Amino acid sequence: MPPDRRLLLLAYYYPPCNTSGVQRALRLMKYLPENGYSPHVICSSDDGIPDAMPGVSHVPNLFTEAKAGRASRIAAKFQRLFLPYNEKLQWAPHALAAAEDLSPHGAAVISTSPPLVTHMAAWRLKQRYGVKWLADFRDPLVGNPGRPRQWARPYDVALERAILGSCDAATGVTDVIVEEWKKKYSPWARKFHLVWNGFDPEEPAVALPIPPRKYKTLLHAGVVYHQRHPFWLASSLDRLIRRGVLDPETIRVRLIGLLQERETFCSHPAVAALLEKGCLECDGKLVPRDVAMRETASADYLLILDIANLSDIGYTVPAKLYDNIRIGRPILAFTPTPRSPSARILQQCGVGHALVHAADSDEAVDAKLLNFFRLSNEPVTPSPWFLDNFDGRRQAQLLARILERM
Repeated sequence: MPPDRRLLLLAYYYPPCNTSGVQRALRLMKYLPENGYSPHVICSSDDGIPDAMPGVSHVPNLFTEAKAGRASRIAAKFQRLFLPYNEKLQWAPHALAAAEDLSPHGAAVISTSPPLVTHMAAWRLKQRYGVKWLADFRDPLVGNPGRPRQWARPYDVALERAILGSCDAATGVTDVIVEEWKKKYSPWARKFHLVWNGFDPEEPAVALPIPPRKYKTLLHAGVVYHQRHPFWLASSLDRLIRRGVLDPETIRVRLIGLLQERETFCSHPAVAALLEKGCLECDGKLVPRDVAMRETASADYLLILDIANLSDIGYTVPAKLYDNIRIGRPILAFTPTPRSPSARILQQCGVGHALVHAADSDEAVDAKLLNFFRLSNEPVTPSPWFLDNFDGRRQAQLLARILERM
């Protein structure tokens, strides 16, 4: 394979890690070879180092500890003393040691974040070896609700400018992110590209038979971040039950997966009332992806909890939305506005859905929920538009074209 087709993919999260951020890196590793690229992944060993994963380096490991252990300890101390967020900076020396062992001369580099340490390591590789570097942002940096400290905003602004100014190309997962970059950094606009998240077309995602039960389930499978706590849903259900228009025996909301700040969520009056009635489940335990997919495929209805950025537009799309749409059963989504990326995808995907927005009154939310629960739970096939635009194989092709233009 020609040297210009060698590729290093810096992805902190990768199997055996079980977070949603793993899936994008997995699809790139799987489908970029179809486009003439030979990727090697450098990822974190936080969740262990599995056997028999060719083309993957989990670090830190014994080799990188010997070469980069001291530098990693210094980076960890620097981060603790001076940085406003945990960027996983101690991982960078190990990633660099692994990359250098692979002789990065002539290779291209893709770094995907979060965490931002992947971009920092790629930046250093570019400085040392002159590699071409594509910075992939699964979440934006400035305006990210996961980085809420206002006093640290100048740090985020400076870091974003430095990364976007230094890379050869940058990709964002929604048009909102990419258009914001083009406005803020117009001289660099040509290097910014949209590559949506999506799904693996070879991974099964079909509806399973619904088990016999006296109630219908509304399921959210995956991490519920504290910024996405569905207090609006709990409050509406509580109102409908107290008014006597919804029988608590006929509906069960299930939040399976990690629930951040679970005690805070469960102490909310409406949440506590639903827990007492037995129509809300939230154990807060992490579940493997295959279990989450099976539960999703056998639920009556599916729940999406979108998140707003600082301008309340909605800046990204929950990764599970793509899998939920492929299942084909009705989706209830809380999303900031009708213009958010999630709302626009749902409006064109061909699957039954209801959109609840931040500005909706209590009466509007209650009406939307009642109408939603009247929808048929028979699965439908998503629209050709959806299946074409969010196919992971097609997205790998787009990324390959960007690499070629670099």
